[in-house]
Amino acid sequence: MHYKYYNLPMTEDTPEDYTEISFVCLREDGCLELPATVETACRTAARKVPELEGFHFHTLRHTYTTNLLSNGAQPKDVQELLGHSDVSTTMNVYAHATREAKRDSAKLLDKVVGMS
Repeated sequence: MHYKYYNLPMTEDTPEDYTEISFVCLREDGCLELPATVETACRTAARKVPELEGFHFHTLRHTYTTNLLSNGAQPKDVQELLGHSDVSTTMNVYAHATREAKRDSAKLLDKVVGMS
């Protein structure tokens, strides 16, 4: 889906067919920050901070998803927040197992088979 982006001066009325959509990256004045600017900032940060090698802004979407799910959010709710049409996209592409979750799963398995 594509949207036409335009900014109305504060004195203009909102058009009747106006649909509000939310952007992640806005400047302080409320205008859209272009993706190229954000990617440039990410590349600059990655050059300066060795731990960020290979970092892309989109990585934050994966981190956001994983953190929501590991803190108890329901997959269907996360799917809707991300705008995915299918929960399998959310779970198979964006959700990542954390060390803590793997450890908890291993402890659960130990409990089920009677090892602790």
